[in-house]
Amino acid sequence: MSTAVRWVIASALLALACGSSSGTSDAGSSCSPKVPTDDSVPGKLADWCQVELQNGEVAPLAGDVVPFNLTTPLYSDGAIKRRTVRVPPGTSATYADAGVLGFPDGTVFTKSFGFRDDARDTTLPIHWVETRVEWKAAGNWNFISYRWNDAGTEALPLAGGEVVSLSYVDGDGATQSAHYLVPSTQQCIQCHAEPGAIAPIGPKAHWLNADYAYASGTENQLAHWSRIGILSGAPDPASAPRLPVASDPDAGTVEQRARAYLEANCGFCHNPTGNARISGLYLWNSITDPTQLGVCKRPVAAGPGAGGRLYDIVPGHPEESVITYRIESTSPAAAMPQIGRSVVDTHGVALVNQWISEMTGTCN
Repeated sequence: MSTAVRWVIASALLALACGSSSGTSDAGSSCSPKVPTDDSVPGKLADWCQVELQNGEVAPLAGDVVPFNLTTPLYSDGAIKRRTVRVPPGTSATYADAGVLGFPDGTVFTKSFGFRDDARDTTLPIHWVETRVEWKAAGNWNFISYRWNDAGTEALPLAGGEVVSLSYVDGDGATQSAHYLVPSTQQCIQCHAEPGAIAPIGPKAHWLNADYAYASGTENQLAHWSRIGILSGAPDPASAPRLPVASDPDAGTVEQRARAYLEANCGFCHNPTGNARISGLYLWNSITDPTQLGVCKRPVAAGPGAGGRLYDIVPGHPEESVITYRIESTSPAAAMPQIGRSVVDTHGVALVNQWISEMTGTCN
């Protein structure tokens, strides 16, 4: 039986189970999540039976689809994000202090992206642009983006990606004109090939070790996942690693928060096995060598991406540092990260600049 036929049949069965073939349904509806056993792609987001839009908000479609968050997420043009995970019944992820948790075949992640017309007014509706789905089959991770229609009633696969032009007012009252990227499958792979093998980026202990306001009450995410049986081997959260919320001045020192920000926004490429490993600039929080962090390190084959600056980081001088130049830029030849950002994260830039400004020493 062909993949197309399999998914037509699956879609019909799910429509009957869910009582609707659209991307939205009544809050009480439920259906049985289905996961491809290969890289085949369901024809609608609803076919996964993972998430839907309920009253303008992303909501799980099944009881074992678990929402979660990261202490410091990747900046994506200021988008609002909602994440979920589901592991097959009777299985669990394996805890690890470092790196991505070990997820079994059949695991599905979703990440939905949207914008309010004015980010300062949380009563305004969110215009959802896309939901990305990542799933593991036969030991391999697969990716697809689903593009929501303007009404928010249906999301269809968009393997080739799309650039969406949009405008919104950010949290500081500034009007932003974004060229938001719905990534192609290949662009997903480009960023997710962090350790050489394609894998998730966010679900690591140090990003998950924080409270989440579940419907049942607020609970630490590692503790919650352990309690409901989708994570095994995790220690008490107090003994697990944690990176701070970069945007929260009370969450850590300037250095701790800036290092968390750089890992979240640059470290998936800039690490010893990542796509930018040849640069010698490694921005994982675990890196302790100042040169590998970029201090007084000359850029490698940066070309126009260096902005004429001599060192990745010049202590005390963000205006002379390549890192600052790249995170302040929106030019395709210079911007870091290279894809997924068309708007400058002014708060992130200010934090990194403060960290560099407070450094002592000289490159002479």
